[in-house]
Amino acid sequence: MITLRQRGVDLRAIATGAANLSLLLFIAYPLFLLLLVSFGAREGFTVVSYLKVFAQRQNYVALGNSLYVGTTTTLLATLIGVGLAWLIARTDLPLKRVFPGLIFLTFVTPPYIGTIGWIQLFGRAGYGNALLTRVLGLSIELYSLEGIIAVMALYLYPLVFWATAHALERTDPTLEDAAASSGGTRWRVLTTITLPLVLPSILSAAALVFINTLASFGPAAALGLPARHYVLTTRIYAALSHYDVQMAAALSVILVLCSGGALLLQNSLLGRRRFITTTSGSRKPEPFRLGRWRLPIAIVLVVFFSFTAVLPLLTLLFTSLLKGWGLPLALENFTLGNYLTIFQDRLIGRALRNSLIFATLAASAATLLGFLVAYISARTKLRGRGLLDLLATFPRAIPRPVLAMAMILAFMNPPLALYNTPWIVIVAYIVAFTPLALRVLSGSLRALDPVLEEAAWASGASWLRGLKDMVLPLLRPGILTSFILVFLRGLPEIPLSLMLHTRGTETVGVVLFFLRDTVGVEAVSALAVIVILITLAGHLVVGKLGGRPEVGR
Repeated sequence: MITLRQRGVDLRAIATGAANLSLLLFIAYPLFLLLLVSFGAREGFTVVSYLKVFAQRQNYVALGNSLYVGTTTTLLATLIGVGLAWLIARTDLPLKRVFPGLIFLTFVTPPYIGTIGWIQLFGRAGYGNALLTRVLGLSIELYSLEGIIAVMALYLYPLVFWATAHALERTDPTLEDAAASSGGTRWRVLTTITLPLVLPSILSAAALVFINTLASFGPAAALGLPARHYVLTTRIYAALSHYDVQMAAALSVILVLCSGGALLLQNSLLGRRRFITTTSGSRKPEPFRLGRWRLPIAIVLVVFFSFTAVLPLLTLLFTSLLKGWGLPLALENFTLGNYLTIFQDRLIGRALRNSLIFATLAASAATLLGFLVAYISARTKLRGRGLLDLLATFPRAIPRPVLAMAMILAFMNPPLALYNTPWIVIVAYIVAFTPLALRVLSGSLRALDPVLEEAAWASGASWLRGLKDMVLPLLRPGILTSFILVFLRGLPEIPLSLMLHTRGTETVGVVLFFLRDTVGVEAVSALAVIVILITLAGHLVVGKLGGRPEVGR
């Protein structure tokens, strides 16, 4: 008979305690301190800061802008994502194998880097605007709330597409066949059978788009600040820039409430997925015949993807090869010198080196912490495992500027004075990306049968031996997937780096966002191209490991 001690319960209890302590210190404590500061705890509890928030017109305008941008982006991204998913999954559309690859290209492009490409196309001195002005006498105003909406929707609609496409693959075609054989038209079958079956997936993905849009900083800052269009994330950044800590804290709490409410809605909708009828996949539904619209729709999609997925990246590539911004795209104006600058310029080289180190350390720690939490939650009945899972997941609802604000408040002073050191950036990365690692590893771990571990314990192996010999080898693809995804998220990270860096700890995100005028648009574009190539390669490796597109950004 296997005793509790033989099963390694003592070691697992120690691991649970260490993980709980880490999460309490680096997640619960900073956020609790942020809440206290928002209520003026140092001078006695008061709601003055909240009254001050809504006494200033620019703050409630920023709140309205956030809700407007979030809602409109969600609607637009949902329309694009659902429409593309249905066309690709359920119709006889040509080039159906090509379009998902272009959607994947959009998906893996960091939104802020994509925004740089759009600025170079349709900014006030952009190539596209110059062409439109010369040919049609028109110009596009990208620096607006509508510009933010358009760019965010184009980089978030893949979330809706993947969720809807996967749901369409799992629905049982016999229900649709039965409705059709009963005399239902294709449109009626679509609206009464197909869409209701996939609606929970669509709604949960839409909620995720809304959360991502509320929490977005880079595109909102790049396209909104030049025209003084503020959203909550950029108002927090502006308040911190003016050292108004209490105002920034109060705005942060309001933003967390908005994001948290949307996250609760998403979790509620995800819980309804059990009502989706699934199929073994042995028979696929008969594709919808597009008829005479087949070729026109394909042409429209080719133009759409060329314009949204390829053109901004090509613009970045051409800019990175130009000797000077604005020069004609002629062979004599191209050079590889901008790529050499990345390694020769001390600031860019240091930023790239810092990002690689910070992202590697954060990916290692987040993967380890995510594994501990996933294992304790899935494989033990220890007390505290529910709190552990909640604490590790909670940062999903925390926008990055809010998290940076909490880190500053918590680690500015002794005994753990991390501010003005690289460690505060690394710790912030770990906290921000542990939910992603946990999500990947939880799915991988729950797919493993615990009987293998139990057999090892029955043979006299310790808990650690069973973990080392049985669990970790089988979980290796999931662990590698988790590490790569966290690394890819950390490499171009902007709001955390921007608000927590000091001289000497600049990162790729800081250079991309803050130093275009200092190091040059051409060198920044070259750096963006390198980040995109690393990101694309990383996601291709994840795909080879059997991973699907991550359900978050």
